Amino acid sequence: METQHCETLEELKVTIQRYGPGVLYRGQTQHYLDSNDLPSLSTSFQRQGGVPDLMIKWTYYAKRALQHLVRGWKETDDTATNQAILQHYGFRSFFLDASGDPRVAAWFASNRFESKIAVNLVEDCFEDPVWLRTRRAWFVPTEDAGQLYLISQKSLRRSGIQAVHLSEIATDLGAPRYVRQDAYMVGPLIQSGLSSECILCHITAPAEVLRDYAGGYSAGWLFPEPSDDPVYRELLAMPWEKMRHVPDNGLEAFWRSLEFPEYSGHIQKHMPPRSAMYRPFWTRDLPPPPDSQTATDTQMAQLLCGSSLYHGASTPRFILPEINKLLEQYDEISIELDGLVYHGMDTKYGKGVGILKIPGGIVCVFEYGIDHPGLRIMGMGRFYGLHYRIHSDGGWERVAHEDDCTCGSDHTENFSLLGRVDRSLKDGWFECVEPSLYVQKGVDRTSDPRATWGEPY
Repeated sequence: METQHCETLEELKVTIQRYGPGVLYRGQTQHYLDSNDLPSLSTSFQRQGGVPDLMIKWTYYAKRALQHLVRGWKETDDTATNQAILQHYGFRSFFLDASGDPRVAAWFASNRFESKIAVNLVEDCFEDPVWLRTRRAWFVPTEDAGQLYLISQKSLRRSGIQAVHLSEIATDLGAPRYVRQDAYMVGPLIQSGLSSECILCHITAPAEVLRDYAGGYSAGWLFPEPSDDPVYRELLAMPWEKMRHVPDNGLEAFWRSLEFPEYSGHIQKHMPPRSAMYRPFWTRDLPPPPDSQTATDTQMAQLLCGSSLYHGASTPRFILPEINKLLEQYDEISIELDGLVYHGMDTKYGKGVGILKIPGGIVCVFEYGIDHPGLRIMGMGRFYGLHYRIHSDGGWERVAHEDDCTCGSDHTENFSLLGRVDRSLKDGWFECVEPSLYVQKGVDRTSDPRATWGEPY
């Protein structure tokens, strides 16, 4: 690895050009050393550690965003593209950021990231006041020398390290920030940071020289507004969740279900109906809906589960012995999440997955839906599902039915959840706390007393 200090813009241009093509660029405002006094280029996961529940939830919604926004995207085990949204929108990944454009790296080498928590007093769509917590972020021009690292793509290949250009997940419309930044994901780097053997040159230069080299790049361009960035827009549309550790003897406080840095203000004084503010609740604790006519005599088993189990990833299993046992006792099984599942359907969200026995010896696997504008729960029902026949050997087989959902999806996520729940029942992760009620260990089964049906608006 060479080192070079460039005092002028011309020196910087000549030095960068000397290394030619096949180079990726990374900019930092600080230079960090490892125990051997070599450059330490580590991933955000290595620096900050992991929060498993949050990482699973981020990964779930990152894949959903790619599915919605990228033409032809199919879920695979491609960790680089799966973690691209985590990396670029505010969480952690096993990859290192780099760019194919040295001007982008020069901008990051001469502008320091800063953030702080902001608390906003707003009203929901029913004019009920609440506090909303956000994480405001911005970049500050630095005065000290910045750091540029030139990374050899050939050396990465020799080391078995991927360098994935995120143009692979460019959206049909708009420009996600990873496209504006000509971003690459370098990794995965699990045990240690990037080896210095992959770094061709470490360049230092005055911050002003680096900013001149970056030209017209700015935070506004590299981090576009949600009107231009559809991934950012999708993340901002997700529901708010009540901050359970904050006393609510006054106004209630909420934060985003996935908190991330926001580079400009997106909070309105009067929040729209699509901004759901979720108070923790289980549907079993709600009183009968206002328009309910008669009670149902359906025998239902209810399973209350946490975010990691619900949003996790697994291969669908078509033999479900534990669920089959429950279906021998009950007409319906409800697998409910303590949260709202965002689908981009205005004020309608998922709340869980159900299995319902219907005539003809078949079952329907569907999703429960909640209409939740602002703070209020306005309705609950079932989204259309898919149908299966359970054979004598316990295997499930997909069958066509006139009431099948017509969205074109095979609802793999719902069926994969059944497999995880079946395994969790077998392994004792659920406790039967009272007849027909099973609660995953560690899940709080209490509901917020303020969570109830709202009046029409």
